[in-house]
Amino acid sequence: MKNQLWQVFSLLYRYPAFGRLWVGRLISLFGDAFTLIALPWFVLQLTGSGTATAGILLTLQLPAIITSMVIGSLIDRFQPRTIMAIDNVIRTLIIGLIPILYWFGLLELWLLFLLTFLAGMLVPATEVGSRSILPDLVDDKDLDAANMLWSFSLNLSLVIGPAVAGVLVASFGGPSVLLIDAGTFAVMAFVAITLPLLKRSKPPVQAPLSERLGLRQLWDMKVMRYTTLLSLVFFFSYGPLEAALPLYSDAILQTDARGYGLLWSALAVGALIGTPSSTMLSRRLRLGVALPLIAVLWGAILLPMAFTNHLWLACGLLFLGGLMWGPYTPMETTLLQRNIPKSQLGRVFGARSTLLTGGSPLGLAIGGILLAFVPSTSVIAFSAMACILVGLGGLNSPTFRGLSLPSVDP
Repeated sequence: MKNQLWQVFSLLYRYPAFGRLWVGRLISLFGDAFTLIALPWFVLQLTGSGTATAGILLTLQLPAIITSMVIGSLIDRFQPRTIMAIDNVIRTLIIGLIPILYWFGLLELWLLFLLTFLAGMLVPATEVGSRSILPDLVDDKDLDAANMLWSFSLNLSLVIGPAVAGVLVASFGGPSVLLIDAGTFAVMAFVAITLPLLKRSKPPVQAPLSERLGLRQLWDMKVMRYTTLLSLVFFFSYGPLEAALPLYSDAILQTDARGYGLLWSALAVGALIGTPSSTMLSRRLRLGVALPLIAVLWGAILLPMAFTNHLWLACGLLFLGGLMWGPYTPMETTLLQRNIPKSQLGRVFGARSTLLTGGSPLGLAIGGILLAFVPSTSVIAFSAMACILVGLGGLNSPTFRGLSLPSVDP
């Protein structure tokens, strides 16, 4: 196992461009984790309003639904490194402007929401751009390992980033931490311009708009249609858990914010440890079986939480759930990258992002409505059963079970 992990991490120096991109993205992900703590805390101190605090997070996350398809299309038409560099330069300025305006006494609440909305509109550029460029940075035989490292860096930032951000915010204040995030965007902008140029064939101007935006491919390609449907319903089914967990922590586990934080940390640590198993699973299981099976296992592990009132048992269940969830994203990403023509990766991933971005928030909203009528344990049970049914639906479909990776280039 240790030797396998070493071979995976050796990709970072065997493919220098990929290594630079991975390190730059990891730094940027830590900056994102800082902002997710610093920004709502800053707004809460500024306004004292829980509604404004929730609103600023939605303002940061939801604009991607509007811009993902357009940005994905641009990535296919132009150089991904150019789009990514422009994105990170602009976000350096936007995020850096927030603390500067605050320190000069010029930051109004409407202006903060506007700046956050503009930053949120740009979020898909680097995420979609990096996913579309990844198959050009590593050999095809190493693509699954590269995607594992990609997800590992995200989970690592989620485990360490919020804790570090909490210390920094307590020590220096939210505006100073936002300035750190602006610096991480600057680092990522520098990394982006060092990436290699790619051959790009512009789609014909007379192509239908649905094709230029990736929507037609999303429907016409069987692998895209089925995996997107599975992920959309899976993320939607997961959403009610996010709504229920705070109330569950308070009313059932009878713990405070520290216990609530432990639950999320347990999930993140489990996902971090589980992510490296994606390369092994992709060799042993057809991905059309592995992906819905993960949904079933996640739901089966989550379900007992509805019947426990012990914090450490709940943490243990979420840790196991994270182990199951960890391999899902890298395996799914590899499946898509190997089945979609490289010239269309940007627009297809962009169109897909538009759909999937709304899945979890919609599920969260449904969970919030349910909490007005039923206890948090019932909402958790509902989420678990929905995930199990989603997975069983995929396993019951011969077409889905037949999805697999194409043969690897020698």
